[in-house]
Parts: sequence; structure tokens; C-alpha cells
Amino acid sequence: MATQEVTFHIVLPVLVGFVLGIIEAFFVYEDENMTNGKEFLGDMWHGLIFAIVGVFLATNVSWIISQGWIPEFFHGLLVLDENGNSLVVSIAITLIMMIKMVASHAIKGVSGSGFREKFWHKVVVSAAIGFAPYYIFFLYAPLSGLQEVIPWLPL
Repeated sequence: MATQEVTFHIVLPVLVGFVLGIIEAFFVYEDENMTNGKEFLGDMWHGLIFAIVGVFLATNVSWIISQGWIPEFFHGLLVLDENGNSLVVSIAITLIMMIKMVASHAIKGVSGSGFREKFWHKVVVSAAIGFAPYYIFFLYAPLSGLQEVIPWLPL
């Protein structure tokens, strides 16, 4: 039986998570009608952290399984495809991101003061984070030229 090589992806998921976190912060900035940078930076940090961690976990599911951190009986439930992506994990991360967005605004208390984040903002950002493994690896080809210029960049 041939064993498949499992890779651990770091740089590209962190970069994509960072970009998606900034997009989420921009949507919040637009929806809340913020007027200064202090509010923007104060509301941006948790979106960045959750986006980076979400993309990182979603793209490294097969590596996490290979480390033995997930009990054996869950392996069949995760339904991995030939690339090591799990639709179940992607849906779970998408739902967690949706809950995080709703909860962060409820905790801040902005829902009663006329602020209402657009539903499509939540859907776009959370789906982009959760389903990152299905599009992120198409970015390797365009970024391979960047790796020739910056040889120490481990894509």
C-alpha cells in the first residue's frame, strides 16, 4: 500500500487569512460607519486572528489527522477528498466564523444602536475562510514567480 505524502502549509494560508481578515475588517468599517483609524484597528485584530487560524486549520486538515490529534473514529466523518480537503471541516469553520461575527457584534453591543452588518458580508467572508482549501492552491502558480525573486519565501 502506497502512502501519500502529507504536507504542512504555513505561508500561503497565513497570507490568505491575513487578506481575508482585512476584508472582514473593511466590511465592518463600512457597516459601522467608523470615522477614525483607532476604531478600525480596535475592531480589526480579532477578525485577523480568526481569519488566519480558520484558513490555517482548513488547509492543514490532512496534516492534523496524520499527527494523530483527531481520534480515529472521526476520520471517516471528515470525508477527505484526494487533495486532503474536508468538506465537513470547511462547513464547520464557515459556521464558526458566522457565529463569531454575530457574537462579536452582540458582545460589543452595536446591534441595538442602529448598526446591522450586512448578511452578505458575513456569508462572503465566512465562506471564503472556511472554503479556502478549495481555491488557495490555485495561487501557487502565480506566486511561484515571486519565489524566484525571493528564494527564502517558503510557498
